[in-house]
Amino acid sequence: TVSLSVRRAEYYNPVTNLKDETKKGVCSNFLCDAEAGDQVQVAGPVGKTMRLPHDCNTDVIMVATGTGIAPFRGFLHRLFMEKTVAGHMFDATAWLILGVPVTSGLLYPEEINVMERNAQGKLKVDYAISREMKNAAGGKYYVQDVICENADEVFRRLDDGAHMFFCGLKGMMPGILEALEQVAKDRGIVWEDKLKELKANGQWHVEVY
Repeated sequence: TVSLSVRRAEYYNPVTNLKDETKKGVCSNFLCDAEAGDQVQVAGPVGKTMRLPHDCNTDVIMVATGTGIAPFRGFLHRLFMEKTVAGHMFDATAWLILGVPVTSGLLYPEEINVMERNAQGKLKVDYAISREMKNAAGGKYYVQDVICENADEVFRRLDDGAHMFFCGLKGMMPGILEALEQVAKDRGIVWEDKLKELKANGQWHVEVY
């Protein structure tokens, strides 16, 4: 089964407040306008970035913004919804950090609630709702703020072999990397060296667009 998380990309002229059809998202509008039964050409799978670790005792930290939750929804279904070997054998923690601008933008909240119940303590979920929550400095609350507030746990899990995944708009990564560099510095860790170590160990996975 293939499931897609698609948000229609539309552009409204700021002067006329009218939709400009010449600037609409090509792929998202094609998919949203498709009707049941339409044939769609697809290619793939491509790459090996978004794959669960082979070791079922390995923690998984998933950081997503918006529709970047798509691959992690697949992970969580495999672990906590479907009757799979991976789910039966999983004996670690799956940690989802999901960022959206407003509560109404949360995707699959009902599913996530069910998976939390099914997980019996193996699934941890933190939301960063940027326009409704405030960080320690009184600014908007982003996924990197969740990471900063839980920095000790993040680094402990990474030191224990956790895999960390990122998916969403590419603009999410600079803020996350700056935050990680700062919390690493606060702990006497050279982030550049730590990042190289994580990549060399196959613990660092990024799929942004």
